[in-house]
Amino acid sequence: MRTKGLTILELMVALAIFGIVLAIATRFFASQSQDTRIVQERNEVQDRARLVLQMVSQDLILAGSSRFIRNNEVRFDAANWVSCAPGTPCLTGTDHTDHDTFVTRYHTSLYPSGQECRSIGYRFNATTLMRADVPCSQAPTGAIAAGSYLEFATQITQLNIRYVCGDSAATEVGLPSGCIAVANPTERFVRAALVTVTAASPQGGYTYTIAQRVPIRNLKTDEVL
Repeated sequence: MRTKGLTILELMVALAIFGIVLAIATRFFASQSQDTRIVQERNEVQDRARLVLQMVSQDLILAGSSRFIRNNEVRFDAANWVSCAPGTPCLTGTDHTDHDTFVTRYHTSLYPSGQECRSIGYRFNATTLMRADVPCSQAPTGAIAAGSYLEFATQITQLNIRYVCGDSAATEVGLPSGCIAVANPTERFVRAALVTVTAASPQGGYTYTIAQRVPIRNLKTDEVL
């Protein structure tokens, strides 16, 4: 007795069904992979924008801080600190619409003894945000050497900073020095900063914008410390 096998027609039908199932499965997994890639890309863009906003906000909040903690004592670095006077401001900047930059000075207890006074700067190389963090002794006039800037975040298409002056009208200006134009000399200081950051995916298909109001309290008090 001869064992029956598949006919050519049956084999062709089976192959056709298998091909259809395989095509559907391949399309499904490709779609899932694409969706995963898009979600991951968006998360990375959002994380990058948040990181930039957090670091910029931290450096602005500390601008002009002339004290640090060491051995549970509040100390002052008389050797490296220069008062935030008009001629030696602790916060300077440029207004480039979407690529604003700034340089600031402050004290932090996170560095070893003798290096608590820091000069911090931000600048752009195309859409790459660069950041410098050096001891004040390396930038006594506030000018940070170009070689001190390191890549901080890529594809940052916007860093816009508006400064709020200490006058009663809370005047908004594009530069920290713009606050010297207010009428009352005792109110010519930066009270806060309005920071907006936009990050983009490498192909520019997705962008994410985040903004925050950052209080700046030390620029007023430094004059009387």
